[in-house]
Amino acid sequence: MNDTTRPTSISRTWAIVCFDRYEPDDSIVDRHVHLVTLTADASGKLSALVDLEETTLDRAVMLLRWAKTDGTYEQIEEVRLPEPEPVAAAPIGNPTARSLHIELGRLGYRTSASHYEVAAAVLGRAVTSLATLTAEEAALTRSFAYGQLGLETGSVAA
Repeated sequence: MNDTTRPTSISRTWAIVCFDRYEPDDSIVDRHVHLVTLTADASGKLSALVDLEETTLDRAVMLLRWAKTDGTYEQIEEVRLPEPEPVAAAPIGNPTARSLHIELGRLGYRTSASHYEVAAAVLGRAVTSLATLTAEEAALTRSFAYGQLGLETGSVAA
């Protein structure tokens, strides 16, 4: 399987040398040296620096094209920043946990300890409070509890 994830941002810097030429004999009359940096942020928005100063994207691209046709260029740096760590989902909190406790009780899981055991069984980790579950974990716990009784989720206890 190919990894198609994109980095959060990427920045590339080129050293370019461009020449001004005298038309009749094509002799070089001036030499320009620049550092051009293009950066794409996480949303793909591009920004540009020329000689470490902000500039328009059009100017930076023009300089790169100029160096390609009448000069030299070399990519000297590429920086890729990794994807940020995923933000942890928020816990469901006490009011939603209370509703889940009530629903599990109606299904026949009579003690809080048995509620935590059901959650632990489906999640594969210790659970000491339903309030700390994410919405996805609570839904899995609910579906598992119904499934253990051979019921469709929400069919009896809701």
